[in-house]
Amino acid sequence: MKITVDLPDKLTEKIGQQWGDLSKKVLDNIALEAYKSKIISTAELGEILGFSSRLEIYDFLKKSGVYLNYEREDLEEDIETIKQLRNK
Repeated sequence: MKITVDLPDKLTEKIGQQWGDLSKKVLDNIALEAYKSKIISTAELGEILGFSSRLEIYDFLKKSGVYLNYEREDLEEDIETIKQLRNK
């Protein structure tokens, strides 16, 4: 989907100098809000923003001041993985 937003030139000049690529900034912020609202998963966030590894996603979240959505199910899966690795 393509969305067009009209912004005053005065605003785009100022924020463009500070933020650089405004399209990327808008996409990053919308994706972050969707992630914080638990609309999208960590993997989906990485896919949408074009990250190639989990570390890139975690770094992006950290720089953005957003905590990783880590639920009880994630912990249980991690514990099971650790158990399996210890048995090898």
